[in-house]
Amino acid sequence: MKKRTFRAFLCIAIVLITVNSIFFALDGYGASEEIDSKFGESPEIDGVIDLLSGEWNKATKTEILLEDLPIKCWVMQNDNNLYISVQLELESGYHNFTEFVGLIISNNTSENKEDFIDAKIIQFSNISGDQFNYFDYHINNSVFSIDTENNGEGAAKIEGLTSNYEFSIPIKNDTNNNEDVALAFGESYAFNITYGETPSYPNGIKKSAIVLINLESLPSSALPLSGVFLNVLCIVIFSVIVILYGFYIYKIFKLKERIQKLKR
Repeated sequence: MKKRTFRAFLCIAIVLITVNSIFFALDGYGASEEIDSKFGESPEIDGVIDLLSGEWNKATKTEILLEDLPIKCWVMQNDNNLYISVQLELESGYHNFTEFVGLIISNNTSENKEDFIDAKIIQFSNISGDQFNYFDYHINNSVFSIDTENNGEGAAKIEGLTSNYEFSIPIKNDTNNNEDVALAFGESYAFNITYGETPSYPNGIKKSAIVLINLESLPSSALPLSGVFLNVLCIVIFSVIVILYGFYIYKIFKLKERIQKLKR
């Protein structure tokens, strides 16, 4: 009797674990990689990674799996923008005419589905002719709506079996704009890198992976005005104190001379 009870309990446990695993595989999120962005010079957003100019040399380069699709990812920033380049090569060698790569951005480090509210997508309209479009969407309840104003830019190009996608996304965007994630220096954000073949979002997404991107803090190349004012004020006060102290010493010497004359 005890053996039957134990077997029944074991079967139920296995079924529950299997169901939960399937559920989390379908609806769960998990960052596959954490990337530290580095400061560098602005690359040309043209879909070409120019090795001769070294435009992406200062970027953090990472290899990521979009499920079973390996991609190469470059991440870099400057005082104004975050730059992300995605390079992929399909095993079949066949690229769909309407292939796309998208960056779906979370409001913070959260990997919950409802927190991914912004999408930047580079969509080929004719991959053989290098014809593409850059789209900026905001997301609400999995519904992609085109933004009233495009923020950022993107370009793509296919070279042989390899396709390159380059994105430029503003940092410190208008915080009053509810259509975009306002990226800020020194903060971290979850990015869902997606790949698909048909211009339908999110239904056209075939493969994806979430990465956590840490933006570097803005270097303090110059003091703020308040700091400059305080420095100048300190210099002025110190100078006045030195002058008064010098005048006080001078008066003491003059007083000593008078005393010596009176003694004579």
